[in-house]
Amino acid sequence: ANIDLLASHSGSNLDFSTTLLLAHDNVATNLSSPSFPPFFNDLLANLDLSQHPITTILASYCLVTAADMVPFVPCQPLAIALGAKLGFALAFPITAIGQTTAGILAFSAARKASDTDLAREAFELNPEAVQKLEELRTLTSAEEQGDGKILLALIGLRLAPFFPFSAGNYLLGGTTAVPLRLYVLATLMGCIASNFLSVTIGAGGAMIFSTSDNLFL
Repeated sequence: ANIDLLASHSGSNLDFSTTLLLAHDNVATNLSSPSFPPFFNDLLANLDLSQHPITTILASYCLVTAADMVPFVPCQPLAIALGAKLGFALAFPITAIGQTTAGILAFSAARKASDTDLAREAFELNPEAVQKLEELRTLTSAEEQGDGKILLALIGLRLAPFFPFSAGNYLLGGTTAVPLRLYVLATLMGCIASNFLSVTIGAGGAMIFSTSDNLFL
């Protein structure tokens, strides 16, 4: 709405302070309410740390965990939104732990499903495909590669922008033999690094907007 208002004044002499205020209101709204499905937007809007601190923390944790279990859904927008909404000190551990929890649940579910005969029948794997899968699992086992090499590879994948976090959890759980303990450690380290950046952006942006609001009061 503010962008439309700004565009409607494009032919008039709009002073700098008014332009800045209009742009600020629009960006601040987008920062705290990014493009999520309606359910997520409603839940974010209803988070009230001052009135319901425990409920807000638990709801935020569950929101992060649920969102990060959906394949190909980006994790960063929600972390930025929570950083703007809750502040860095609270949003950072919530997002890091929630994202790690999502990774563990997805990894474990995929690992369990891929080990069943029903799953192999469902995907109609031929003997050659099954053999290739077993070879891949052998190559990614700790006995074959060693803990240190696997851990470094997993950390690299967790931080790589081309490797999707949510879909990668299912892929690593269902097609490799990497140990759960190494996967959890690498995922936690990757989540700490990525969420530190995303939450900092959100919290920092909210702080800048709050400061600018005070300047114009």
